[in-house]
Amino acid sequence: MNSQSRESVEGRRFLVTGGAGFIGSHIVGALIDNGAKVAVLDDFSNGRESNLPTGSPALELFSGDVRTFNFDTLGKVDGVFNEAARALLPSFEDPLTDVTVNAGGTARVLEYARKCHSRVIHASSGSVYGNPVRIPISEDHPVRPISPYGVSKLASEYYCLMYKNEFGVDVTILRYFNVYGPRQTVSEEMGVIPIFVKRALAGQPLRVFGDGKQTRDFLNVSDVVRANLLAFNANASGSIMNIGGGGQEISILELAKKVSNLCGSRSEVVSAPPKPGDIRRLAADSSRARDLVGYTPKVSIDEGLRSYIYYTKSQS
Repeated sequence: MNSQSRESVEGRRFLVTGGAGFIGSHIVGALIDNGAKVAVLDDFSNGRESNLPTGSPALELFSGDVRTFNFDTLGKVDGVFNEAARALLPSFEDPLTDVTVNAGGTARVLEYARKCHSRVIHASSGSVYGNPVRIPISEDHPVRPISPYGVSKLASEYYCLMYKNEFGVDVTILRYFNVYGPRQTVSEEMGVIPIFVKRALAGQPLRVFGDGKQTRDFLNVSDVVRANLLAFNANASGSIMNIGGGGQEISILELAKKVSNLCGSRSEVVSAPPKPGDIRRLAADSSRARDLVGYTPKVSIDEGLRSYIYYTKSQS
């Protein structure tokens, strides 16, 4: 973060929902490192207290669910980073809970921000596009989600835009593409890179779903954090922006081989049945974010993988 950005958050108070989770905890750390005070709200279904700088006097920790939490107990904040959400695969098992968390929870956060006159940076997803008709995907691409998760994230965006247009809430929407990095949960529903790295380091087979030719634009979490802070500091209210990895499209099969090589592993790549709702290609056009807030991804896939592999080894 440059000095101008530091000045814009220094001394201010923020709320980060889902702040003990993978992406949220990195945003919390960046805010505190740059002189802000942060209230974290998390239900700890996926987040962990160990992800947070709990010894910092700048941190306030609240355990609660965005669907039921009494936001009035938080008092006023200058900005909200809304990261609380349910993940993709559980949405197929329980679509109703998915929509109440991702859409209903967002509506409650927006209502709180309306009372506080707070700026909101809302985390959405490239999943809203569904199977793309053109690559890279720009924000004017049709939105045709093919999963309950994608539908609920799109609904959350409509709540954001309605609160902007009808109530004057200062809200910016960031559509993340495939994010990876330290603190990401290693599970089938939370991202392929942590799974591949863990299995490769253990010499276990790397499972590729379907034919492995699905492609993704992987995005390092440090770039996501920078995008959030740039968006908060910019005058981009009402905007929707893709936050991707710079169009570095790579197939899952190629990724498996790359991870295996970087880990020095002899893990075999094996096939598994396709996953429901698995989008064939995802690669973002992030030029709007570049033009509006100055965002360009900094971390290449090779650099990010090496860093993540080093982190994973250090945790074992």
